Amino acid sequence: MPRLSEESIVARRERILSLLRLHREGLTEQEIAKRLNLERRTVNNYLRELENQGWLAKDGPHWMMGEWQPIILRKFDLQPEEAIVLYLAARLFVKHQDQRNEPAESALLKLAEALRDDAGLGGEIVEAAKQLAHRSARPGYQDVFRTVIRGYVHRRKVQIVYHPYRGKPFETTISPYLLEPSAIGFTTYVICHSSIVDRLRTYRIDRIEQASLLNREEFTVPPDFPGLELLRNAWSIYYGDKVVRVVLRFHPDVARRVQETIWHPSQQVSWDKRQPGYLLLTVEVADTTDLKPWVRTWGAACEVLEPAELRDEMMGEARKLAHLYGWQTTTGDDPNRRGPDHSRFRDIFGG
Repeated sequence: MPRLSEESIVARRERILSLLRLHREGLTEQEIAKRLNLERRTVNNYLRELENQGWLAKDGPHWMMGEWQPIILRKFDLQPEEAIVLYLAARLFVKHQDQRNEPAESALLKLAEALRDDAGLGGEIVEAAKQLAHRSARPGYQDVFRTVIRGYVHRRKVQIVYHPYRGKPFETTISPYLLEPSAIGFTTYVICHSSIVDRLRTYRIDRIEQASLLNREEFTVPPDFPGLELLRNAWSIYYGDKVVRVVLRFHPDVARRVQETIWHPSQQVSWDKRQPGYLLLTVEVADTTDLKPWVRTWGAACEVLEPAELRDEMMGEARKLAHLYGWQTTTGDDPNRRGPDHSRFRDIFGG
């Protein structure tokens, strides 16, 4: 069977759209196939493509024109330097994704095409898109991601099945207010109103098992929703009005590295007067849950001084690590086996 030309495919899609414009109440897949004299499987492929593009919506067995149409952003001119900035932002997003993300691939390829044609650049951007294309693809993730994004863009509610880290999956309807990527867990979060609790909630998109766009259920973002200001007190994604003061002491070996970066808007840096060469970093965050992984990355070069609860927790982890690596074994138990330098451990962790 000869392959259809692109013009023929476009014409078929237009015929489907024209037919559904005449039948605002909707038609079933079988009815569309019969009226257009096409194979039902072929019609299904076209319908799914048009749905993904935002032209159509499905209500039960009936297909109909969507209540909103695809948004095509107006063209804008970029200087090569500005395009590279967008590439770097997209590259950072790619690094923070452990799942394949086709919209990100498409964006990178379009950016690469523009840079290649206009500035003779873009090869590394194509390579970044290829790397993303070879990421593992969890079944259903692409559809979930697109659906949540469309709910956010078109201000439509989304019905989801969410599987929390602890607990059983549950169903809720969300109104996506804000999207936020996070290096913690290499994922993207949606901050939304959740119907199951009738209040603001934060969900990891990769923990959403199913998502359906509710085309006829619009939402408006409340005027008192603070937007990105909501995350002002968050280390990464955990937000709140109340803050806790965290004081960290860094070993001289890493003091310069700590000073090179603004880790949090609230941070204050000073030298420890009691231990020359040691650096103190003070931050005020709403929650330490997503701060702890960052503290752990510094190993024994970072000591928690405040709050006491966090210090106790980190000391408990240090004891578990000591046990895990056989630190309880001393030279007295086995003369042929030497343990690590305990003084350094006491120095850093106060043990």
